[in-house]
Amino acid sequence: MRIAHISDFHYTHLTWNPFRLLSKRFLGHLNWIFCRKKHFFESQLDPLPKLFKELKVDLILFGGDFSTTALREEFEKGVQFVKKVPIPWISIPGNHDHYTFRSFRNKHFYRYFTNKRGSISHPVEFFTLKEHGIEAHKLPNGYGWVVAMDTAQATNPYSSEGLFSDALERNLLEVLTLIPETDSIIMLNHYPFLLNDEPRRNLKRGPALEEILKKDHRIHLYLHGHTHRHTIADLQEAGLPIVLDSGSCAQGRKGAWNLIDLEKDGCKVSSYKWDHKWTKTRTEEFLWKRK
Repeated sequence: MRIAHISDFHYTHLTWNPFRLLSKRFLGHLNWIFCRKKHFFESQLDPLPKLFKELKVDLILFGGDFSTTALREEFEKGVQFVKKVPIPWISIPGNHDHYTFRSFRNKHFYRYFTNKRGSISHPVEFFTLKEHGIEAHKLPNGYGWVVAMDTAQATNPYSSEGLFSDALERNLLEVLTLIPETDSIIMLNHYPFLLNDEPRRNLKRGPALEEILKKDHRIHLYLHGHTHRHTIADLQEAGLPIVLDSGSCAQGRKGAWNLIDLEKDGCKVSSYKWDHKWTKTRTEEFLWKRK
């Protein structure tokens, strides 16, 4: 099974309506104008739908941050991109998709991106990202499950922290009990569980999530974005999953995403990076060691 993992689009729409800027969004606009505008380019996203088709991708995992400041116009740009990709997909929000307290409270992201559920009848389908912060999607042909989480939240203007809350921990543990013991799991989250070198960007209670990852050996892959640092790290010897940071697909010459060829006993991960076009730069092979 072939899976594309891409994240951190940061579609942007600048508004000069003062009522829409009475929030953290004002600083977000300034950051875009004076910093991010020089490094993020929506145009390099345009070739991806055609490329995914050529690569015969079976599933796309969107890792969050479709928007920059959670404006309607930004989400609509993301929707237009997704409509060009006639491939099954699963999406989660990032911190920019819950950018203001109002957008977070009213769950604006889910007006635009709601995942289609499988056709199976299973108790795990009771859990949804919008209501419970977690969803489990069964992959075809015995390839296991994707467990997607929403750990993003609205924060003060100088923070982009996420939260693995007590409630979400309880929901995750219950979801894991509903997945058969013999099935493999891919976990999709916007945030890395490991502590960041910038505390204001960390996942609160990340160590609690790390403990669950250590204990449940069915979790072979942990996929995230947020950092804009493309990374492939095999942490199996430390009792943890293989960790894949997709990087940001819109970040100019640092733009990146991962293509995962999923097999029953392991996977191949190909790195794609932007250099005037999307180019595969390397492929690494992994076997599941945690069983």
